[in-house]
Formats: sequence, C-alpha cells, structure tokens
Amino acid sequence: MGENGDNNYYYNNYDYNKAHNELDPHVAMAGTALILGLASIPLCFFLNIGVVIGGIAIVMALLSKGTMEKFLPQARRAVIFGILGIVLGYSVMAYDVHKVLTDPQYHEQLNQMSQQMNGVSFDDMLKEIGVSIGGN
Repeated sequence: MGENGDNNYYYNNYDYNKAHNELDPHVAMAGTALILGLASIPLCFFLNIGVVIGGIAIVMALLSKGTMEKFLPQARRAVIFGILGIVLGYSVMAYDVHKVLTDPQYHEQLNQMSQQMNGVSFDDMLKEIGVSIGGN
C-alpha cells in the first residue's frame, strides 16, 4: 500500500516509472548493460570473451547514467556483474597460464599445438626471444 492507502503507489511512483520506462534510451542502455554483465560471467570460460563483454557492460552502465543524479538499478547491477566477469575471467586466465607452465602434460600439449599451427614448438619460440621456463 502507498502512503495514503493507495494501491497504485508503485505504479504512480516517479522512481519506479523512471527505472522501467522502456522508451527512455538511458533505461534501454542500462538494460543492455545488465544483459552483457550477466553474459560476461559464463563467457569468461570461453576464450576470455567475458573480460571484454564485462568491460563493455561497465562502460555502457556508466554511460546510461547521463545527467541523472543516481544510477538506475539495472546499471548498478550491470557494473557489479561486469566487474565479477572481469575478475573471474582474469583469474581463469591466470590459472590456465599457471597450469601450462607447471604441468608437464599441458606443456607438452602446448608444444604440439604450437608445432602444428606455427611449425615451431612453444619452447623454441621462447628460446628465440631469450626466455626459458622449467629448466629448458
């Protein structure tokens, strides 16, 4: 119920209407940012696309504010999900790099893939630039 016992309080509330007006471009941009922020979380496990999508979600959420005093609720959530997607994406990438550099089975698989794709193993490419890992 509303302040005066009005059942239409939520529908007549200016803040509710402003945050859910689909014709307002700020609301549409905040909604798109929210969708991108949500999508960045599972996509961080696929080619680290989630890091890029999360960054786009944060930028769109910041741009959706425009000249308003506060962020829309969708934009706030988009920033949170975008940050979560970026952090999770970088942590997955760090784990993958650590696994390739420390596990001999994954390191050998990387050498084989590099040999097939580039004609040179990963270890040989590192030797060319003067870097050695794992006692090689």
